[in-house]
Amino acid sequence: MSSLSLPAPILAGNQRSYSISALWEGTPARTNVDQERQLLNLVLPPWQRPPSWSLDQQVQFIEGIFLGLGTGYYVINGRDYDDQGHDKPMSGWLIDGQQRITAIARFFHGEISIFGGIFFQDLSLGDKRRRFNNLIFPCIEMDYTDDEKVLKELYRRLNFSGTPHTEADLELLNA
Repeated sequence: MSSLSLPAPILAGNQRSYSISALWEGTPARTNVDQERQLLNLVLPPWQRPPSWSLDQQVQFIEGIFLGLGTGYYVINGRDYDDQGHDKPMSGWLIDGQQRITAIARFFHGEISIFGGIFFQDLSLGDKRRRFNNLIFPCIEMDYTDDEKVLKELYRRLNFSGTPHTEADLELLNA
């Protein structure tokens, strides 16, 4: 019998069913160090790259939400607080989902339009609520950790293990 054993999960926590509007409603996590960046109610770790999706990718994602294609899920480090009620370091860090949430923020703030010119503010209140704000954007909320090595390893595994499609792959689709 082998003496090898499986490692403990690094993505340990709870799956939450937050609405899209929870990204800007409620109490935001706050930055603790200069290198962190605020993204709606979440905080980006200092080692996360800047937003990289093109305008077309952002529009395609937002249009996909309205077409019923879903949002995928995002991953955050859980929040914890010191004795004075302030966020502990790394609390609420967004580990995965920056590109999608950036697209949502840009649409919400009227910076991008969908379907040839429809802005968020053009939507009726009913459409905003039914087709965007109240839609579930699943979140995996990790148990809070202040171990930055664990958070970096999770980020690496979630963001660097895929293979991008090639032009040849796209040609197969368009054939």
